[in-house]
This record gives sequence, C-alpha cells and structure tokens, in this order.
Amino acid sequence: MENIFTDANRLARDMATGWFKFAEVGDKVGGVVRDMWEAEERDGYPAQRCFTLEQEGGGLINVGIKRTSFLVARTDQVQIGDLLGIRFEKEIPPSKKGFHPAKSLIVFTKQNGERRKGEQAKDLIPIANPLESQQIPEEGGGIEYPKDEEAKADKF
Repeated sequence: MENIFTDANRLARDMATGWFKFAEVGDKVGGVVRDMWEAEERDGYPAQRCFTLEQEGGGLINVGIKRTSFLVARTDQVQIGDLLGIRFEKEIPPSKKGFHPAKSLIVFTKQNGERRKGEQAKDLIPIANPLESQQIPEEGGGIEYPKDEEAKADKF
C-alpha cells in the first residue's frame, strides 16, 4: 500500500507559513496558486475568497480577500497553477465616523493554460465553519472547543 502520510498528500493551505496581512499601502503578495477556497463569514470576519500562493523560493502563504463584487470578478477565472498577485493600492476614507478606512486592493493575474470548467475560483463552494458543522455526542465524550480568547488566536 502507498504511504499517504507525506506532504504531497496535504492541502497547500495547511502547509503555508501563515496569512499575509496588508498592513501598509504598497504591501503586495504574489505567486503561483496552489490552493483556493471560499470561507464564509465568521467571528466578525467577512466572507473571503482565499488562495495559497507558492512564492519565489518555494514558500507557501495564504491570502484572503473580502468577497466584494469588484475583487471576486477579478479572480473568477483564476485556477490552480495561475500566477496571482495582490497589491494594497490605497486607503479609502470611511463613510461613517469612527470606522477604519477601507483597503483598496488591486488584483494581477496571469493565466497558465486553458480554463477548465469546474476548476476556476468562481466554481468554489463556501466552506462552513467547521465548529458549527461538528456534532457533539449526546452521551459521554465530546469535542472540547477552545474558549473565545483561544479561538481568536487562530483567526485569519
């Protein structure tokens, strides 16, 4: 029987070093798309389209973009193996006092090969929050969930 316990059989998103953060105008990230998925809104974070990018040198990083019609439309045709880059272009002043400015992101893509039906970002199905989908046995045992403070440390 073939050994399944190798990195080749893991999701790229699980092997990434973490999540890229757009902290300052001019920050950018890019690479070859190795994984992509939709994350539903949860714990105060908006729904996101997420990508794992293989950067120059082979390192993997996850990046999530808010599911706005503008950004989603620019990534709909992306599929595994394409080049994808995202740059924090500018801050947009908040429309309501007391809110943070919005981050204006620019998407760059270079397609690698023919578009394959069912394999593009627009074909993704959102992943539900795994904690909501797990069933706790009624009698005995069960799943121990992290407290709110611990769960916040795992957020992207």
